[in-house]
Amino acid sequence: MIKQGTQAIQRAKLELGDMPEEAARIIHFLNSKNKYELQELEIPNRTSIILEVKKVLPKRNLMLNLEDKCQNMQLVVDSFMVKFKLLKEKGLPNPFVINDKLMT
Repeated sequence: MIKQGTQAIQRAKLELGDMPEEAARIIHFLNSKNKYELQELEIPNRTSIILEVKKVLPKRNLMLNLEDKCQNMQLVVDSFMVKFKLLKEKGLPNPFVINDKLMT
C-alpha cells in the first residue's frame, strides 16, 4: 500500500510540475493589479481566472497529505520490522506467506 501511495505521489508531482508555484505567482500578480491595470492587460475578469488557477492547489495539498501519510506508515512498518527481527533472533519461527495466508 505504501508503494502504491508513493507511486501516486510521484505521478502527481510529475503531472503538477511547478504549476502550484506558478498558480501562486499568478494569483499574487492578479491581486496586486487594480481594475485599470487589468483592463490594459486585457484581463476582463480577475475572479474567474483566480478560481481557475486555484484548482491546482487542492491537488497539491492532497499530494502533500498523502506523502505525509505514506511517510508515517513507513515509520510504523519500519518500527514493526525492527521488533519482529528481534523476536526472530530470539527464536520465533519464520512464517511463510503462501496465497496471502500465513503458513508455518
